[in-house]
Amino acid sequence: MAATHNRSITQQQLFILFFTAFLLRSFVFYSYLSTGERYKQPDSLDYHSAALTIKYGFGMSRPDTGEPQFWRTPGYPIYLLPFYKIFKQNGFQFSDAQTAQKASIWVQILLSSFIPIILFYLALYLTGSFLIAFITAWISVFHLGLVLTSGYLLTEGIGLIPFYLFLYYFYRSFRPIFQQNGKTLWWPQQIIMAAIMLAIYTWIRPMGNYIALVAILILLLFAQDNLKQKAKKTALFLIIFYTLLSPWYIRNYRLTGQWFFCPMFGAYLNSFCAPRIVSTLNNIDLLESWKQLGFAAQTRHQELNEESKLTGFYTPREFACGQIAWPIFLNYPWLAFSDWIREVFKTTFDLYSSQLTAFVNGCFFYDPLIEYLSNKLADCLYRTPMPLFMRLIVILEVIYAGLLWIGLIGGLCFFVMMPTLRHFEVHQSRNAIFGLWMVILPMIAATVFMTGGFGYARLRLPIEPLMIILSLTWWYMIYMWYKKG
Repeated sequence: MAATHNRSITQQQLFILFFTAFLLRSFVFYSYLSTGERYKQPDSLDYHSAALTIKYGFGMSRPDTGEPQFWRTPGYPIYLLPFYKIFKQNGFQFSDAQTAQKASIWVQILLSSFIPIILFYLALYLTGSFLIAFITAWISVFHLGLVLTSGYLLTEGIGLIPFYLFLYYFYRSFRPIFQQNGKTLWWPQQIIMAAIMLAIYTWIRPMGNYIALVAILILLLFAQDNLKQKAKKTALFLIIFYTLLSPWYIRNYRLTGQWFFCPMFGAYLNSFCAPRIVSTLNNIDLLESWKQLGFAAQTRHQELNEESKLTGFYTPREFACGQIAWPIFLNYPWLAFSDWIREVFKTTFDLYSSQLTAFVNGCFFYDPLIEYLSNKLADCLYRTPMPLFMRLIVILEVIYAGLLWIGLIGGLCFFVMMPTLRHFEVHQSRNAIFGLWMVILPMIAATVFMTGGFGYARLRLPIEPLMIILSLTWWYMIYMWYKKG
């Protein structure tokens, strides 16, 4: 790959990447997503409500009870706030803020159109290959998941930008000192930027707390530094990261008396995972088990609220959900694990074009209690009647997914499994690729694994570019073999 390392991208090529991405996303939003409120997704109402409560001086609170809200973080509502202030709303319903919502999405589309450029430099740094970086960037221009999410009133629209920048700076920090444009850059600059970018992402999507721990583990295991240097990097990253998040930790502690950033895990368990386990154990309808656990959580929340009156603290409902769901998980670990892995599997192999099926069926603004991957794929491919252009998009994504997974499986066998079976004896020409797979695979696996509560394609978007890059390393090797004859 080093043969293409010395090539540089021109400003004209960068502009074409940006302009094509912006043009495509604008067309999709203007011609389709903006009509019929298709940009409204299952979580959109929460962000709308939070933006309104902040606008009217109530902060992050529940519009129905006025109690503090802990389920969502304020990053995306704060992004929406200027638009909600500039454009008047006719009422408090979601549809009453269409002008503000569409304006925010147009800016979101503009910002997200820079993603292909970010991914070009990420891939170029990781692989040293101009060709791989160029292909990665152009795939991201037309990637269905990135195109659709740029037009949703959801956190991915802007949240992916700081996340991809985090990946870029984080992996650059693995080199203690390097040259760029005639300047010597030291690792603290990269660690500081990585921590800042991940903190911004975490204010928007709270799972950044989990990613921070994964990143530190990867750094400690794979960075080519001595132990003292790794300790310095870890300390600097964590200090900056948690300092930037500390206002929300402090806010939550002052309201509840407990340290946490977002208690969403308990609610996910009680809303998705635990009902499926109870439904299986008691042989009852899933909706019935969901209602039973919801009522149990509500009752437990009332009990906790009575207890908390003596201390003056609030008790988030998510805490009660966790207290109901965790015993079920611990008492039936095999059912819990198998259910979790099934959802992880769905996140891994789901199609982004499944969203097209939801559009056709008019069910894009809510999440079902359970989905099966086989049914989703069948609906996409042939079972659900849809316009021809949608079916063509599905077919193109299936081809893309097939090429992606051929490259991933081939690379996993050739670059990882074979060296491992040979006791890590890696041919010198492939040493860099082996190291690349070693530092990227844990990030991919950990990010996908955390989606076991309820899996779908959109949840793997943060690490999809890393999957593309790894797949292309194998395809590049095949291309070079063919070229050499």
